[in-house]
Amino acid sequence: MAMRLQLTAGHEVLESWAETASQAERNVVYEALFAVGDGSAFLVYDIFGDPRDPGNFLIMVKPGLVLKVNVQRAESAFEIRHIGAVDGADTAAAAQETSSPE
Repeated sequence: MAMRLQLTAGHEVLESWAETASQAERNVVYEALFAVGDGSAFLVYDIFGDPRDPGNFLIMVKPGLVLKVNVQRAESAFEIRHIGAVDGADTAAAAQETSSPE
């Protein structure tokens, strides 16, 4: 059974990215976000886990465009971490690691 997830954070990432994205790109990303929410993303998309953080996943939306999300299974929630190029997802992860107060 697929787990339904609610988008709880990352709206600002989506809004910032959408300002410069084409309508076609926005459509495929929104479709992928709905798939994450309804639990079907793992059946539809190529998805790669992040070995540094087991809750992070890169979803290959289309060639050259990825969606990075963090899934909190215990809360039935997910957040958007990055939308854009694959190399940008690694940069976003590095920025989060250096900005974390640990």
